[in-house]
Amino acid sequence: MAEQTCETELAGGGTWQRDMRGGLLTPAFVSLLTAQACFGYAFSSFLLLPKFLDSQLAVGPFEIGLVSAVYGGVVVLCVPAMGVWVDRHGRRDFLTFGGLLMAASSFAYLWVDQVGPLLYGLRAIQAVAFAMAFAAGAALAVDLAPAGRLSQAIGVFGLTFLSMNAVAPAAVEAISVREGWPVAFAVAAVGALLCAILSRRIPDTRPDPAATGPSQSLWRVARRPRLARLMTIIVLVGVAMSALFIFLQPYARQLGIQNLKSFFVAYALCAVFVRSVLGSLADRVGLHRVSIGALALYVVVVTSAVALKPGWLAVFGAGLGIAHGFAFPSLNAIAVDGVAENERGKVMALFQAAFNVGFAGFSVVLGMLAEQQGYRPVFGVGGLCALTALVILANSPEGRTQRSR
Repeated sequence: MAEQTCETELAGGGTWQRDMRGGLLTPAFVSLLTAQACFGYAFSSFLLLPKFLDSQLAVGPFEIGLVSAVYGGVVVLCVPAMGVWVDRHGRRDFLTFGGLLMAASSFAYLWVDQVGPLLYGLRAIQAVAFAMAFAAGAALAVDLAPAGRLSQAIGVFGLTFLSMNAVAPAAVEAISVREGWPVAFAVAAVGALLCAILSRRIPDTRPDPAATGPSQSLWRVARRPRLARLMTIIVLVGVAMSALFIFLQPYARQLGIQNLKSFFVAYALCAVFVRSVLGSLADRVGLHRVSIGALALYVVVVTSAVALKPGWLAVFGAGLGIAHGFAFPSLNAIAVDGVAENERGKVMALFQAAFNVGFAGFSVVLGMLAEQQGYRPVFGVGGLCALTALVILANSPEGRTQRSR
């Protein structure tokens, strides 16, 4: 049998051959994971930004939501554009520049002492940095994935961020207590700088226009019924996740829970376990079946957060880690499955942008709700959004096909 390979044009000329049946952890893929892990540390350090705003700047829930919304809004605007550009100009340089931007903006937090233009500007710059790094890294992960292991490749790529969701908040919480928040922000900057340096070891890939044909516009790609449906679903998932990731922190402090790292550690460990040990389950059992089960768990976990008590943060973190660990890569794989090589960056970028519409864009609405009614209704809204996503997916043409098998 002839060896199955795919030739991808390299920046600067020549081609790079990818084994379509080989192992996932090739040297190129490992280099990508290493660089993204460094970026992930910097990115995940700011998961504790609500705690910094609450404890150091005495900020209320509405302003916490507004700061998150600024970040999310810029991500939504930038990620699709980055998806177009990485399809057109190659991947690696965008990862490098994203790391440099994240490093500079993280270090600048040493001068943040109030909620104002500087903080909003830095969150906007970090959003641009994330858009560049994510669009480039995700497209590289799909390019490097062997045939039949797309969901697993996306899941393992996501592990670089998820693992840092445990490491970075725990480290930031410890560093901020012992050395102060400025040192924690400086360490985050170092992580992003390492990403920029290590990214130069990754072979750049660029789709060959002669092999893939003309690419449709971003707007035409977004209007495809299946992708539009999946973008709606992931927006709703983003709202549900926002309810826990952003507003569980001030709610826990309101209940007298000061140490929040157990939530992030449990979340990350469970998500890592799902994607590393059970990463191939969705490819074997069916992407839609796994996605529907994960969304059902989302409903239970988010809605139950109203009953948070001391000692239970890890339980909610673990439940969210399992739900999101299955849901995000499975839904992402459904979105990108069968898409032409020269449109993968657009699809991955649109998917991530849609998630941020829900996660950060709706955080202002959730913040206003918490300001007026308290934090508990926020978790009810998040659970309802997860339930709506479940209903849409279960009744989609793809979902009905899965049930009939």
